[in-house]
Amino acid sequence: MTLHQYGMILVMALVVIALRAVPFVIFAGKCKVPVLLLYLGRVLTAAAIAMLVVYSLYSNLEYNAFGCGRIIPALIAAAVTVLLHWFIKNPLVSIISGTAVFMLLI
Repeated sequence: MTLHQYGMILVMALVVIALRAVPFVIFAGKCKVPVLLLYLGRVLTAAAIAMLVVYSLYSNLEYNAFGCGRIIPALIAAAVTVLLHWFIKNPLVSIISGTAVFMLLI
């Protein structure tokens, strides 16, 4: 790797560290977290996951295999993921299992 690439990696690492540290610096001590930020912290995670699910399922509509799209395997894998997470409550197991089911079906 060149010196320029090492420099780019260093800058990216410093930016990531700075972005991670800023909330702790701003809200350290007696400063209270604004209500809007607490609300966003509650709803944005679910919104981001919902957006990823919709995008993943929508992207499978464009593929056409054996006369039907990959949407059926994607829906089955999504159902497996939801059911496993519902019963086992372990995100790692449910995500890996859903991915494995999808890969086996396609």
